[in-house]
Amino acid sequence: MKPLLIVALAGYVVAAIHTILAFINKRRTVERVALVSLATGFAAHTITLALDWIQDGHYPLFGLRETLSFLAWTLIIVYGLALYRYQTKALGTFTLPLVVLLMTVASLAREGGGQQLLAGAVTGGAAWWLFPIHTTLLIFAYASFFIAFAAGVMYLWQERELKLKTFSSFFHRLPSLTTVDDIGATAAGIGFTLLTLGIVTGVLWSSARSGRLWHNDPKEVFALLTWLLYLTMIHYRAEWRGRKAAWMGVVGFGLVVFTFLGTRLMGGYHVFG
Repeated sequence: MKPLLIVALAGYVVAAIHTILAFINKRRTVERVALVSLATGFAAHTITLALDWIQDGHYPLFGLRETLSFLAWTLIIVYGLALYRYQTKALGTFTLPLVVLLMTVASLAREGGGQQLLAGAVTGGAAWWLFPIHTTLLIFAYASFFIAFAAGVMYLWQERELKLKTFSSFFHRLPSLTTVDDIGATAAGIGFTLLTLGIVTGVLWSSARSGRLWHNDPKEVFALLTWLLYLTMIHYRAEWRGRKAAWMGVVGFGLVVFTFLGTRLMGGYHVFG
């Protein structure tokens, strides 16, 4: 495991622990430690990705190891943007443990695994540059959908306690239902836009690579199903605010997870995460 990657993982672990402690205790000192650790981990992670790109000579998104690491990186960016806009530190209790898990699995995964796709990207001719755009858009879409999922869970949690009138100590540490609903709607909208662009660039790159727009690949099929689900969610957003929207965010992310990982077990044209 690379030294800078160890620093990144250590920073994320410390940030995750202190974010959870800050959520429980609401101590400013603990929050500062979490932010400093997160910034340190992210800086080391960013440098690692840049060095991998330079040393390996290809965009760091080939194979499962690189994909998981890149997804963890995008999650930090999306979480940081949400934190800046909404000041909702509770999102960190969902996001940072996942980042730690992804980084741990990435560090244990085998190197390589994307040679076939790398060759395909190179033989994509003049459109080879579409591959990094395609994959980056999709990974950021997945990260956005996770934020929508986390917002949905927080909404359903709060709503349940309101109905039962049994308020736990965590209830008052969560953002308001209105704020959570807004986070979910914004994240889902951004994710849908990125997913749409990712699918379009993927179709163009696939056409340049093999001359076919559609391969009936499991990942393609489930990506389309995911797109249709979020399209439905956004189309009916005015009617499905609140609980229905929260459930759609949760169900939608389940489909995202299967599209991202589950379809790997089914084989097919795609070999990257």
